[in-house]
This record gives sequence, C-alpha cells and structure tokens, in this order.
Amino acid sequence: MEQHFYIAELISKKIRNSISPEEETELQHWINASTENAELFQKIVGNEQLLSKLEIYQLFDQQKSWALMEKKLFKTKTVQLQTQKYWRYAAAILLPLFLAAGVMYFYLNSTEEDVLSRIDKVVKPGSQKATLILEDGTDIDLEGETAQENIKQRATEIINHNNVLTYTQDTSVADSNESTAEKIELVFNQLKTPVGGGYQLTLADGTEVWLNAASSLKYPIAFTDSTREVFLEGEGYFKVAHNGKPFIVNGNSLDIRVLGTTFNVSNYEAEPLATATLVEGRIQLSTSKEQKILQHNEHAVYTKQNTDLLVNQVNTNVYTSWVEGKIEFANEDLETVMRKLARWYNFEYSFENEQAKQFHFTGRINNTAQISSIFKMLEMTTKVKFELEEETIVIL
Repeated sequence: MEQHFYIAELISKKIRNSISPEEETELQHWINASTENAELFQKIVGNEQLLSKLEIYQLFDQQKSWALMEKKLFKTKTVQLQTQKYWRYAAAILLPLFLAAGVMYFYLNSTEEDVLSRIDKVVKPGSQKATLILEDGTDIDLEGETAQENIKQRATEIINHNNVLTYTQDTSVADSNESTAEKIELVFNQLKTPVGGGYQLTLADGTEVWLNAASSLKYPIAFTDSTREVFLEGEGYFKVAHNGKPFIVNGNSLDIRVLGTTFNVSNYEAEPLATATLVEGRIQLSTSKEQKILQHNEHAVYTKQNTDLLVNQVNTNVYTSWVEGKIEFANEDLETVMRKLARWYNFEYSFENEQAKQFHFTGRINNTAQISSIFKMLEMTTKVKFELEEETIVIL
C-alpha cells in the first residue's frame, strides 16, 4: 500500500513539474507496466480541476488521508476478518483504485469542493470604493475611474486619483485664518466605505487616513482652529502630520489626542470592544472615567459595557496589516474571524454549531484571496465545515 501512495505522489509531482529525472523514470516504468496504469495516469493528468486538489493533498498526512478514505470506501458494518487475508483480497479487487489513493480522497470529497466553489461564485473579495458626502449633502461615488475631476470647495481643492482622496488648502487663505480662527466656520465632509470596501484619504493638513470596510470619517475640508478634530466610526489607520496643533479622533466612547504619530483605531458601534494600537509616537486615550498614555507598540482595549481600559504590548502588524491588503488573526476565536471576513467579503453567515465559535485561529492572508481558500484553511486547522444555504454561509 505504501507503493500506491508513492506512485500517487509521483503523479502529483509530475503535474506540478517538480519531479526529478530519477522519479520521472520510475513513474514512466509504472505507466508502461500495464494498459490500466496508462489509462489511469491519463485520466488523472487530464483532469484540470484535480490539479488544485492535488496541491492541497500535499498538506495532508498520508496516514490520515488514508484513514479518511477508508471511511468513505467502507461505510457498511464492520466484520471481523483476518488482517492479512482481508488485505490480500482487497488489493486484488481494488488495485487500480489504490494506485491513486491520495487522488481518490479528493474525488470522494468532490461534493465538498463543489460547495466551496459555489461559495466563490456568490462571495467576492472587497475593493477600494467609498462615498464622499459634501457639506450640502451631495453624494459622490468613488470607485474605479469615477470622480477623477477636481472638486473646488471654498478655498480647498479635492482630487480623487488612484483610490486616494486628497484635500489641498490654499495656503494664503490658511495663513489669513490663523488670526481669525474664531470667526471661521468649519465646513465638514464625510467619507463612508461600505461593507466590502475601503479607501484612503489625505486631509488638508497632510494627515493620511486609511478607512477599513463599513467605516466613516467626518472631517473639516480645512483646519482653521487651534485644534484639529475628526469623527470616526469603524476602523481607521492614521498618520498624523505634525504641525504643532493637537489632533483629536473622536470615537464616541473613546477619544484619542495626538500631535503627530501613527496609530490604528477600531471602534465599530455594534461591537462590544474598541481598540487603539500605537505604531509610533505617543497618544492619549480618554474614556468617560479615565485617561491613559499609549507608548510605542502598545495596544489598548476598551470594553464599552463596563468602561474598562486595558493596555498591553503587542506586535502591531496584527492590527495594522489590513492597510497593506492583509487580513491577520492572532489566536482569535472563530466568531471574531467570521465577523472580520464578512465585513470585507460582504456575506451573511450563521453558526449551526455554536461550539465552533470558541475555536481559535491564527493566520495571515491576502484580502484578494478567494473566500474558499480561507475556508479550506479553517477546515484544516479547526473542526468546522462550511456550507452555502441560499446566500448565507453556514458554519457546521
């Protein structure tokens, strides 16, 4: 039986162009040994869909794969037989089948593969898109090549290019406002990203902001006061320009005050926790009952129900890699994992298996990956299965 797995491995290497000359000779010898072998080989290498399955096969331990395949092959009631006699008869009857044992495993699980393929047809990765809402309520759709023309608002010019919305203030007007800040009325715009969308923004003071999916930022088109203040719902990554004026991110229950620094804030209204992660510099966190200073590489977790604020040292990449097009999890429970995936991939989901919510997962993926590849990873590392019921992902 070990030889059969070995031949299956050679076939896999042949398909992936990773077979050595010596292995190529061995495989060819086996192919030439019989017509049945040659026909089976042609059937395997001629199946394009099987290629990806073979690659996945390499991730499985051979003994585990065989044990799972046995369950598929022999579902009837077990009868006690002498082991040596049993396998002699079985080998004689199922020899061609055993020669591609690893491949057989995935043939037998083709239904599961089809389920994941159907999910990919319904669930697509997110993209860079947002809606700009001007002070008069006008909505401007920002996606692809739309809204490339410049927008003039008071003394501020707005340019949308390459999925970045940039505000440029007339410096002469800005200088004149320094002495009359009390008389200048702030004009606010709002940038909103949908579920399955994200966008980048450069404010008039040079501060850069990345908005994650299902988020919004309300901000002045030009800063004319001694304090720069913006209003965030959802998640944003900030690189604050240093100009001597305080910069405040108002997040309802959690406010952040800085001069010039880089940090991430996640504060979705429907979620029980709000977090702030400091990449460099210092920030001051304010809640309804306390204030704390965050230092480099520190992460604050604010529990909205009891207003507790806890701070600890972290690897900041876990919380900021989404800016670089990654989705990262660090021993997070599956309920949190699914919530984050659903926000970017824009799908509905439900847990049929409530215990699965407590399974934990660690991983880093590209946010352009097909959702099926992520579900396969979760299925291999946790005891869950995914199904598609109408347009809802069900976790079993």
